Amino acid sequence: MRLPLVALLLVAPALQAQTLPLRQSKLDASARDASLRVPLDSTVDARWLGIAPGAPRWDLEGRWIYFSYDTVVKPAEPVAPDAPWFRVSRDGKKIEGVSREIATRIPIGVQWTRDGSRGVWSARNELRIWERGKGERLLRASLEGGGFGWSEDESELRFQRNGDLFALNPTTGVERQLTRTSVKFEAPKDNKNAAELKKEQVEIFDFVKRRKEQQDSAKARARRDRVPMPAVVLKPKKDDTIGDLAITPDGKFVSYIATPKVEEGSTVFGDYVNDSGIVISRTSRAKVGAPLAQSRAAIIPVDPMAEPDSVAITFVDTAGFGKPVRATDLQWNRQGTRLIAEFASLDYKDRWVVLVDPATGKQLKTLDHQHDDAWLLEPRGLTWMPDGERIAIRTEETGWDHLVLVTMDGTRRALTSGQWEVRSAALSRDGKWWTLSTSEAHPSELHLYRMPAEGGPRTRIDNLGEGEVTAVWAPGEDGAVLRWSTPKELADLYLMPSLAAAPIRLTKSGTDMFWKLAWPTSDFVTFNDDQGKPVWARVYRPATQHANRPAVMEIHGAGYAQGVHKAFSGSSAHGGSLYAKHLTDLGVTYMVLDYRASAGYGRDTRTAVYRSMGDRDVASAVAAVPFLKEKYNVSPDRVGLYGCSYGGFFTLMALFKHPGVFKGGVAQCSVTDWAHYNHWYTARILNGAPASDSAAYRASSPIYHAAGLKDRLVIQHGLVDNNVMYQDAARLTQRLMELGKDFDFVTYPIEAHGWQNSWSKRDSQRRMQKLWEEVLLNK
Repeated sequence: MRLPLVALLLVAPALQAQTLPLRQSKLDASARDASLRVPLDSTVDARWLGIAPGAPRWDLEGRWIYFSYDTVVKPAEPVAPDAPWFRVSRDGKKIEGVSREIATRIPIGVQWTRDGSRGVWSARNELRIWERGKGERLLRASLEGGGFGWSEDESELRFQRNGDLFALNPTTGVERQLTRTSVKFEAPKDNKNAAELKKEQVEIFDFVKRRKEQQDSAKARARRDRVPMPAVVLKPKKDDTIGDLAITPDGKFVSYIATPKVEEGSTVFGDYVNDSGIVISRTSRAKVGAPLAQSRAAIIPVDPMAEPDSVAITFVDTAGFGKPVRATDLQWNRQGTRLIAEFASLDYKDRWVVLVDPATGKQLKTLDHQHDDAWLLEPRGLTWMPDGERIAIRTEETGWDHLVLVTMDGTRRALTSGQWEVRSAALSRDGKWWTLSTSEAHPSELHLYRMPAEGGPRTRIDNLGEGEVTAVWAPGEDGAVLRWSTPKELADLYLMPSLAAAPIRLTKSGTDMFWKLAWPTSDFVTFNDDQGKPVWARVYRPATQHANRPAVMEIHGAGYAQGVHKAFSGSSAHGGSLYAKHLTDLGVTYMVLDYRASAGYGRDTRTAVYRSMGDRDVASAVAAVPFLKEKYNVSPDRVGLYGCSYGGFFTLMALFKHPGVFKGGVAQCSVTDWAHYNHWYTARILNGAPASDSAAYRASSPIYHAAGLKDRLVIQHGLVDNNVMYQDAARLTQRLMELGKDFDFVTYPIEAHGWQNSWSKRDSQRRMQKLWEEVLLNK
């Protein structure tokens, strides 16, 4: 029997009384001891420094906040223990421990009605509902398919089962099937000879003629006596998938996106160290140039009496785009009177949002057309305004990611502007406010703002200092739990009972050792590259500089990502604040570089590597060397760099194309030839597949520049990497041997993309340390 939550609270064991904030140590910054050092092996896992609180969530009535938190930090090996759970009253006056069973029953991902009086969610494959004044109850014991949400008038719930759309009345429990999926009937090709033979049979034989009359009569009676059926949804082909399935509030149209199955192939790699003792052949993504699926936006008029064979699909017209496209979004307004469709070109350079006539599929108006000669960001969603006559979109048309309001006649009005980015934008359920996460304070900061739906002044919500802030909102959207991290402290939780209230600190993370360590001072800096373009970085300064005045650069992965944050950097085997502490203790200046191509700095920075990765991005690191000399007294002859994934690729290109600038580098899980990477990432930046722009691929791939290697290089790669395949490292190794180059190559047999196991982490760090000692510290 499953006990109700109240009963579980009553039987929960009594836990020691707590006070706010919860702490992992009684110490604070006054306990700093400059004599303490961080051993190298301790840099591979930062758990011993403290663990940030996890999984914050509000109860359904918005009275309590639940979260997990280790007040006593225990080792993670061999298995990390579960963190205890706590709950705090909304006014912050009461805190108590709760069992894991209680806490994990508090739902996340609740779909609320606009007035917040009802919410539905899925937990353990059940569909459950909460109603104000009535509490929580089970709606469905098994929810197949997963997707669910409220109908536009909020009278029913909509969910999918086996690809079909269903409606569920939450009051009566009555379920209705709204759609039935079928495969488009393909008439057989005309065979004149066979048709003539059938015609002759009817003409010659009475029994054939009679049987045909009987069959025709039976079909006619079946049509006469048929009953209304759910709306037909046709798959163009049997293996197509259906997405964004919707039916209008008036039940006149069903719409969806049909995506064909494409045979894109795969790559193969061997798993040599596993449970079986046998080499296992594994597969992963296809390489760049694999065929792309051209999703299509489809509309079908609803006819409850129609048979699938009599139904025709109306596809939204795309002929006017002038290039192949895929449908990425298809949305009705709340009133069911307007339909918009979004399309992205397969070359990643164009995106259209169009108003569609559902009866014909014709485009009535182009509401938005974005074009970039390089490539566009991925679609970031369309938001209908409550009046059903305007949509909000995200665009980089000014060079920065901002929010724009577009009416159905194409008129545009910017809601935000400036040389900063909107990182996320959500319209309140009542349609009156936007909640924005932006970088307007600083490119390396993230703060929360509220703005009227029609635009206007933004009010900062978090009322906290510099750093990065994210939020989990109360059910009524009138309060929040904030997660805040600063350059000097771990991430912690703060409670805002209301948007006007001062934040209440719930946790203070950091073990005794975290507070005892004298963390290096870090500067957030900007400098210009050789073309006068700005580059951003974070520089950790040693208290006492080594006599050789060395520096190490950490190069982040992913390319379009951000490594410089005004937050305590998460530490791993691939960098972070803990490794920076270790190196600065040795007198090394440590720079985290946001090279050109990084996220957070606008469109021009993002696209700086178009058709030439390893050029303008690497130029940022080259320009950093004289900057470090001038600003931090670093010897330009004592600079090393390292990185994982794109950071490893970057390291290779820096050493291959700029010999003598860096004394050495460590390239981890690196792309060495972009012709062997995936399509989505590579084709956008390098102007298509290798066959369409081979010059861009050759200019951007380290394997074609390997002859330039003159400095020390350590290559590290996981044998079961299913992202950047081990083949990349093997091919580059062969090329370097053929060129007679001196380098080191290390294989990690059980690692995929990035090191997860302590053995690999320690080995990787020790080899990297050995390189720094030899080329930077002269040990």
